[in-house]
Amino acid sequence: MRLISKQAFRQYMKFRGMSNADLAEASGCAVSTIAFLRSTGKSSRDTVGSDAARRIEEALNAPPGSLFSATVLVASSYSKHAVA
Repeated sequence: MRLISKQAFRQYMKFRGMSNADLAEASGCAVSTIAFLRSTGKSSRDTVGSDAARRIEEALNAPPGSLFSATVLVASSYSKHAVA
């Protein structure tokens, strides 16, 4: 699941008065996962598994689907290798 908006995520945490450690404990996620979702630097990330996304939204009392959306991966069978 992909985080829709880092800004909205941080605002939910601020509104609920939760630190990274608070949200990690309430959601059963690692503190580093929450920190990676909040950060904007090179170490940031914006995806988590569907179960973690659900638990984070529940811990923040956010409506389902308001912070995370499904990630669609596209695979191609096209190959650049020449056939001899």
